[in-house]
Amino acid sequence: MSITRTLLASDLDGTLIPLERTPERLREVAELVAAMRGEPALGLAYVTGRHLSLARAGIAEVGLPTPDWFVCDVGTSVYRRRNGTFEVDERYRQAMKAAFGGLKGVQIQSAIGAMAGIELQEEEKQAEFKVSYYTNGRPDGFLGNVRSRLDRAGATVNLVASYDPVSKRGLLDLLPSGVAKDHAVRYLHDHAGIDEDQLVYAGDSGNDRAAMLAGYRVIVVGNADAALKADLADQSAARGITDRMYFAEHPYARGVLEGLHHFGFLS
Repeated sequence: MSITRTLLASDLDGTLIPLERTPERLREVAELVAAMRGEPALGLAYVTGRHLSLARAGIAEVGLPTPDWFVCDVGTSVYRRRNGTFEVDERYRQAMKAAFGGLKGVQIQSAIGAMAGIELQEEEKQAEFKVSYYTNGRPDGFLGNVRSRLDRAGATVNLVASYDPVSKRGLLDLLPSGVAKDHAVRYLHDHAGIDEDQLVYAGDSGNDRAAMLAGYRVIVVGNADAALKADLADQSAARGITDRMYFAEHPYARGVLEGLHHFGFLS
């Protein structure tokens, strides 16, 4: 990848991809895309829970541009654009394999077993280093039981929980120990040739939390969950990074555009 002056690393669903596909929301996406195209020094990375194929389908559906990087599967896979295609970053893949301690997804699923109020997500939403579940309502009440079962199996796994306000159900991702979106964003920063102050992260949900508190500039879009906003406000104040945390008034792509102007990433 060529060296860029600035980098936008952004979540997709609920951030750049609106949950409602109304003409107004799609116009807001188009406005953001036009603004970014006018700033050629701005690099782009999508950081998503989707597989690569689903991520590419999602950006095509709403008219988002092709990025320089895809971070997929909640930070457990990285792809970089080379010669018009996306290649898996093998160095990152080997790091994920080591972090998972040699376990496979089916072994994680077996350790969890059957549990009331929790079910595996669809097969296409599972990945080499990610096991994903749905929960009835917010996932917080399930974390203790899941963690206990994993501990009994000797699994060292990171639990990343979020909540979908549209479907009213929780999302729970089991990732290699110490890995979430923030781990992948740090990897991007280290390999993109930019200063830390010139990376901005945009997101809306719990699985963005770690990346939002990693010390980069952050755009919290207006539609983000109220509990997450309150937590981010408290945590950023405690860590002395309040000036790096921008709470956008507008939702989705318009909120990202608002934040990019706030931080001076767009003229």
